Amino acid sequence: MNSVGFVIALPAEARTLVRRRIRFNELVELPGGHRLIVSGAGPTHAYNAAARLLEHKVGALVSWGCAAALAPTLNAGDLVLPRQILAPDGSRHAVCPEWHERVRKTLAPATRVLTGPLLGNFEIVANAAEKQKLHSTKGAVAVDMESAAVASVATAQGLPFLAVRAIADSADMNLPNAVTVAVDNRGDINLTKLLGYALAHPAEFATLARLGKAFHAAVNTLRRAARRLGTDLFLTPSADG
Repeated sequence: MNSVGFVIALPAEARTLVRRRIRFNELVELPGGHRLIVSGAGPTHAYNAAARLLEHKVGALVSWGCAAALAPTLNAGDLVLPRQILAPDGSRHAVCPEWHERVRKTLAPATRVLTGPLLGNFEIVANAAEKQKLHSTKGAVAVDMESAAVASVATAQGLPFLAVRAIADSADMNLPNAVTVAVDNRGDINLTKLLGYALAHPAEFATLARLGKAFHAAVNTLRRAARRLGTDLFLTPSADG
């Protein structure tokens, strides 16, 4: 059995696998010799985390966390288990088919699972019009900023790769300006900035509440998926088969 390395952008997403507070850039040892790093948001942070996991001799990589919907049929809390990752440079990365199918079969009876392409992007896709454009031009069902970078590391090393992503905002949702103003380059939210902006623009509070509810649904989906998968998530094929 390969040791699995998880790249997870945010501490809140990591707590769906580990029930304790985790810091950015912290390397966490999991049972069975598996490992997890909270990378911070974005492709550079994710790439560096994946490379660091390789230094610890992991034999497979997983991009785990949340994504934004591009397909209008996706709702907050739905799970995307893509068969293919579309990188920002136009390249494509296939996930490990045997691993993917085993995980899909385990999750499908209890969770809505979509397997369409996941798009990698360099920055947050903040508005509904941009999501609609990306869906129509790229054909992806969802977008995140980390999976393509992790997939590129796995592809270069010939390692099994999987992406597991829960939808945290639907295709018709415009992210609140308060969030885009308050988020830093690793995905951390400055609460003082967020509340200050929201207080100056009270209409933001309704959208913030909607986003909070959607993120909660996504995190709950990831937590349920982790519980249902159990050791199935760790039973990876060998890198050469």
